[in-house]
Amino acid sequence: MRLTEAADLLASSVARVTAAAANEAQLRHEIELRLEQICGDTRIPWTAFQLERPLRSGTAMRFADVAHGALIIEYEPPNSFRSSEGAKLNHARAQAEEYGRLIAIEEGRDPSEYVLLAWDGASTSFGALAGDHAKWEPLTPFSRGVAERLLRALEQNGRPLVHPQLLQAWIGPDSEYGAKLVPLMFEAICEANSAHDTTKTKLLFTEWKRLFSQVVGFQPTAMRRLLERQKIAHSHNYGAEPAAYLFALNTYIAVIAKLVAACALPNAAQNVLDNSVSVHDRLQTLESGYLFESAGISNMLDGDFFSWYVDDPKLDFFIASLESILNKLSFVDFQITKKSPQTTRDLFKGIYERFIPREVRHALGEFYTPDWLAEHGMNQLGWTEEHPLTDPTCGTGTFLLEALRRRMVAWPPSATARQLLSGLHGIDLNPLAVLAAKASIVVFISASLSASDQIRIPIHLADAIDPPQEDLFGNYSHVLSTAIGSKEYRLPVAVVRHPDFQQLMARARLLIDADVPLPSIMNALRGAFMRDIEPDLWDVVEQTVANFVWLHERGWNGIWCTILAERFAAATIPPSTFVCGNPPWVRWSTLPKEYAKAIQPRCKQLGVFSGDKWVGGIEADVSTVVTFSAVERYLAPGGLLGFFLPGSVFTTESSAGFRQLQIAGGRVTAAAVRVEDFEQIRPFDGVTNHATFLILERDSQTTFPVPYSTWKLTSRPTAGSVERFANAAAFVAQASATEQVAAPVPGGQGRPWLVGVSSEQSTFSRVFAKREHAYIARKGVTTDRNGVFWLEILVQSSPGLLTVKNDPSIGKTRGIPQVTARVEDEHVFPLLRGRGVRPFNAVPDEKFFVLVPQRGMHGDNALPETHPLTYRYLSQFERELVSRGSFRRFQAGQAYYSVWSTGAYTFAPFKVVWREIGKEFAAAYIGTAPSKHLGDKVVVPDHKVYFIPVQTEGEAAYLTAYLNAPLVSRSISAYGAQLSLGTSVAEYLNIPGYVPNNANMAGLSEVGQLITRRGTSATQAELHLLDEYVSALLHSSAANATRS
Repeated sequence: MRLTEAADLLASSVARVTAAAANEAQLRHEIELRLEQICGDTRIPWTAFQLERPLRSGTAMRFADVAHGALIIEYEPPNSFRSSEGAKLNHARAQAEEYGRLIAIEEGRDPSEYVLLAWDGASTSFGALAGDHAKWEPLTPFSRGVAERLLRALEQNGRPLVHPQLLQAWIGPDSEYGAKLVPLMFEAICEANSAHDTTKTKLLFTEWKRLFSQVVGFQPTAMRRLLERQKIAHSHNYGAEPAAYLFALNTYIAVIAKLVAACALPNAAQNVLDNSVSVHDRLQTLESGYLFESAGISNMLDGDFFSWYVDDPKLDFFIASLESILNKLSFVDFQITKKSPQTTRDLFKGIYERFIPREVRHALGEFYTPDWLAEHGMNQLGWTEEHPLTDPTCGTGTFLLEALRRRMVAWPPSATARQLLSGLHGIDLNPLAVLAAKASIVVFISASLSASDQIRIPIHLADAIDPPQEDLFGNYSHVLSTAIGSKEYRLPVAVVRHPDFQQLMARARLLIDADVPLPSIMNALRGAFMRDIEPDLWDVVEQTVANFVWLHERGWNGIWCTILAERFAAATIPPSTFVCGNPPWVRWSTLPKEYAKAIQPRCKQLGVFSGDKWVGGIEADVSTVVTFSAVERYLAPGGLLGFFLPGSVFTTESSAGFRQLQIAGGRVTAAAVRVEDFEQIRPFDGVTNHATFLILERDSQTTFPVPYSTWKLTSRPTAGSVERFANAAAFVAQASATEQVAAPVPGGQGRPWLVGVSSEQSTFSRVFAKREHAYIARKGVTTDRNGVFWLEILVQSSPGLLTVKNDPSIGKTRGIPQVTARVEDEHVFPLLRGRGVRPFNAVPDEKFFVLVPQRGMHGDNALPETHPLTYRYLSQFERELVSRGSFRRFQAGQAYYSVWSTGAYTFAPFKVVWREIGKEFAAAYIGTAPSKHLGDKVVVPDHKVYFIPVQTEGEAAYLTAYLNAPLVSRSISAYGAQLSLGTSVAEYLNIPGYVPNNANMAGLSEVGQLITRRGTSATQAELHLLDEYVSALLHSSAANATRS
């Protein structure tokens, strides 16, 4: 059908539809149905509209009526314009304008390219965006001419421009295609894994799990939530083999990323969307890497674990879904030149962020780094286009893409891809993230690629924490553990650094896969490569190739040459004058055990762990390990490193080793140059720990205090929202920085940092002590199973006996039975929880009491004889109690009902208490508390409360008043407002020991008792008086120290 005929048909059918339609929804449905039929008859590409397409506008959502690519239609009820200009038409125009601007942000298309149409069936008005305004044509009746114009707009710009939101909706893992293909892939992986014979699927899956255990193994609670959600989305139970599900999901996403990258290549050697070629052949071409090699990229798919599906026996089961995906992609416009550079570089980052479940990314410590934040960090670091840059945990390449963007703006258009990438290097352990980073770079610099100048994208699949080491004989060595054994692989440094290295490894893989004998392989390699190296170096190469042949002979090959080449190549990255990135925020205790064990020697070598006996790095953040490794291996002497790190690294006990900034036993040092704090900006989604940006200078010593800037928005932020800015300049324009300084608590560089203005630092020097502390703080009772040890008292059944009931809903452990039982009252105490502590006021819990079956560090072994009812109650939970982490770690071999952090101090007559976590520091004291069934009995704090045990109320009141004095409480908050306030309160503070006849101490004690007994908040006058007493004490203490 010709276009003019189609226009006639459309005009007449729309007239009939308009006359019959009862409302806007019916009109829209009927017209869209006619448009789809006519586009099919005229071979105009048709993209079905998304009903009420959601568009983000700030923190709110808007819903567009219909968008066909660059054609935006705002439908209104039939004949509502009444053939005249008016409020109804103006409203429709305003809606279309807003939707056009919002869709332009998503797609990256120039707003002026959108065709806007306001339409009530009978009349139409075309418009176009122009700067901050829109130009609208007069309202005209819908006629054959208007219909032809509409069809031409669909023909020319009716396909949506590729962008992550579109891909997620159309072909994401939870789309109809993902819901079919991911389960099929999962079943194929499970079947291959359980089979006796080795297949490519089994090999790649097994070694993916082994080599990238940090990527695979993460917190079971997060995985459980994800699997439960996916069970509903895919109608498939992945719980039997979670790793197989993750491998299937990663494979699915990798296929989409490769297809999108291939479609976006300019002048590609083959169109993967050409349906005249079989799906199988198109996929084989895609996975061979030929499309990318023909465009000038030689390493696009190096280290790829996700091509197994094309060789899997179940490929025929995948073909239908893969063909549907290819057909769906044919309705997408992949002309990258239409997109803004900003949205082009975010294409694959967006795919990765939207396709990978948040539970997986967060468990890996991967948090979306907004472009504006990366740009701001690089501004603060002082990086400019002529300098090199390394990101040792590059993820999807945000910082490297920012460097490329700056170079493309500053350098002439004639700059080649090789020039643009010069000096830029990225490393990541996650194969899928590496693929996304490579794809992002390829698409971003696609206009500069040349088939005649083959380049390697400088992103390496390797571990920045544990790179290959250079031995005494000039060889890089690396131990690879496989499912059939571990072997050490060595290659001379001269070989790895040689320009022929990658070609040599690729040729070796080809020859090994072809079953060529080892002697023939070596003859071929010697004849083709590196004729200028020392002959004896070939002996080392032969040993490594022999190891590859050994694996091949056992059916366990196909990836090792590439994997080793990637890891060795990462070791040759030259030290850079600038290192910048956002390393993973992962607590040490959540790492997969095998991976943690593998890197522990390296961590100890770097010296990043705390020396604390019970910390020892257990809750250290892996980002600190990456930082030390990056300074040592990737930062040039005198160079600058800028990392986004969790703010807790400046305050927690477990990061004390990091704050020393003495790397590898002091062989390498680094100076903290500056810190920026983004707590109130909230740049990362779903993160409880706040973000900071730390700048370090290698081979320097820190000069304290360190400049410390705290950013705040000039307008009030939306509660719970993640702040978004167009670029770094927009952020700076909408935020302000409070300039402060930071220095460690007196007594050592590893102590927590105190943050405040310069005048406050002089106060800190008096409030905090370098000398031995007079008091020891203790932690409240850690039961590790509150659902067992926290009890409700139902009745006093007889003197000395209580009828009690536990509450299994308390705590995170599931499966604890609820039991009603009789117990002796001797081990039952009033319970003080963190929520019961306020300044000068501590109130035990109204509902729960705590069972403490001991008076020392371990459970009372005589409990069965002395308190048989209590023992009988606890024995019902033996299986639960022996599985507790605190019991296994600290109390193995003791009575199974032992609780931790308990001693004689737990039962002291008085305790000065404070919450472990709170917005502001607050202290109170408590002694005994009356209860209906126990009478007056000493109160026991739980593990969220820390305390100083004392014997008299006078001393307790003195300490409470001292700690609550604004001078002291503000100082504590300077380092502890964002984290747990534990024993450091007593260890760090300069608290003089209590002397009852000291006038200042007596004054503090008197005021402390007065406020506590009154039960109301301290007045301003009282707080001022407390500061006067404390200042006098500190002055006296300083004078005594000077005389001594």
